[in-house]
Amino acid sequence: SPRTSTSTPSPPSTPSPPAARGSDEPTCATDQLSVSVHPDAGGGAAGSTYDDVVLRNTGGSPCLMTGWPGVSYVAGSHGTQVGSPASRQGTPGVVELQPGASATALLQVADPGDFGSCTTREVRGFRIYPPNQRDAVFVAHPGTACTQTSADQLTIRPVTRAT
Repeated sequence: SPRTSTSTPSPPSTPSPPAARGSDEPTCATDQLSVSVHPDAGGGAAGSTYDDVVLRNTGGSPCLMTGWPGVSYVAGSHGTQVGSPASRQGTPGVVELQPGASATALLQVADPGDFGSCTTREVRGFRIYPPNQRDAVFVAHPGTACTQTSADQLTIRPVTRAT
């Protein structure tokens, strides 16, 4: 079943400039997006699983996004980051989201056992920043993560229009 988001309080941010030249549409802001994580239909690979980070426009007007979501594991009641944030892979393009439409970004999650002598910690889920935003949401995704920041356990691809 899909995991849904709850807002994480953070300081106010200024909106990012539009993602496309000559467009009057604003960049999609965190407060107009619903963020969830779903298993990717493509399955997994040796030592990794793949999930789709889904960002749905819940606002009343179109918006633009380009780039990668920021994703990191978090643990504890205060959302302490565990390990390093997701590394970025791929080339971004501009995605226009009409109200109710979604964009996805493929998240590769490496098994902590792939890192040899990795110290592990139970995590509650992910802290996810929509592309070019400073306000994050928490998405429940309990599991185990490697605490070493040298372990590249999360890899994120740029957002694309959901089909």
